Amino acid sequence: METILRSKNVLINEQFICADVVLKGEFITRIDKYGINEVAVDLGDKKVVPGIVDLHSDAIEKEIEPRHGATFPVELAVAELDKKLSMAGITTMFHAIGFEENPKKKRSIDLAKKQIEEIFNANKKHLGVDNFVHARFELSADEAVEPIKEVISKGMVKLLSIMDHSPGQGQFKSLESFQTYYGNYYGLNNDEIQDVVDKKLSKDEKKINDLISYAKTHNLTLLSHDDDCIEKLDGLLDLGVQLSEFPLDLEVAKYAVSKGIATGMGAPNIVRGGSQSGNIAAIELVREGVCKYLCSDYHPTSMLQAVYRMKEDANLDIAKGFSMITSTPANYANLQDRGIIEEGKRADIIVIDDRHIPKVVLTLKDGESIYNGIRGFKL
Repeated sequence: METILRSKNVLINEQFICADVVLKGEFITRIDKYGINEVAVDLGDKKVVPGIVDLHSDAIEKEIEPRHGATFPVELAVAELDKKLSMAGITTMFHAIGFEENPKKKRSIDLAKKQIEEIFNANKKHLGVDNFVHARFELSADEAVEPIKEVISKGMVKLLSIMDHSPGQGQFKSLESFQTYYGNYYGLNNDEIQDVVDKKLSKDEKKINDLISYAKTHNLTLLSHDDDCIEKLDGLLDLGVQLSEFPLDLEVAKYAVSKGIATGMGAPNIVRGGSQSGNIAAIELVREGVCKYLCSDYHPTSMLQAVYRMKEDANLDIAKGFSMITSTPANYANLQDRGIIEEGKRADIIVIDDRHIPKVVLTLKDGESIYNGIRGFKL
């Protein structure tokens, strides 16, 4: 049985056109001329775009612990967040799961494994959107190497990022900034902070290289995190890093792009008008054409809003903005079956009402409605 979506604003080839989109089962079967079909779901001038593809979000952490000390079971958190993702129009989510021992941030290697296993199993059984895993490896956490290799070997991980949050580089340019962040945010005293510093500065190069080689043999996309200098990027290039998440200044972002490394920034940075940690405003990279895609980082609903903010603050065409949260990240994750509205692609489609604050009013995953926010509307 076919379902036909009709709209005056269907995103095809980075432009909005009038069209009838024909779906059958899990896939888009045809793009027909507008109005040619006798029976169609008429969406008027609402925008019809591909489902959002999010390569990096640790929103699951807030779902597990929405208030400090108030935790919920991982299985419940995964199921509840899945529903929220469908309402945000995110049809493909990569949960960024941190492998490090950080009790103040409720991160541990055992918890990371539990989260990944729950996401993987639930995704096969009952979740609405595609819930995948982006494993985050802190370079100082050499005890995490074998556990990460284990979940990779089971096919539970699709992306691997390399992080270095040691003081004196990256996110923390000075020891003082590191001490302030960990003291204020986690409530650590001086002795506890020093223990963290000592741990962060300890790295086992052999184990790091072993994990990277293992990831490559399993065809995982490699990402870096908070890159702050050209020299660091050169080293990452040698390791095979393909994506640079959250470069810390414009020069680094330009250099990354010139060397073939794609750059991604956080959508909340765009929506809020700047970085919550005082780093470069993402909109500056957008204006210079060196932000290639957006991720939700920690706030999934920012993905849609960022598209419209980029139009307002950087005069970026809306259609181009949508490509930064759909087709481009899908390609970087080697997901060639989604991210665009085209014959033969998955019927992952969202419908947007942007007459006021833009909002998702309908989400289809594999051709089935997983969220319907249009009053009185039946698909």
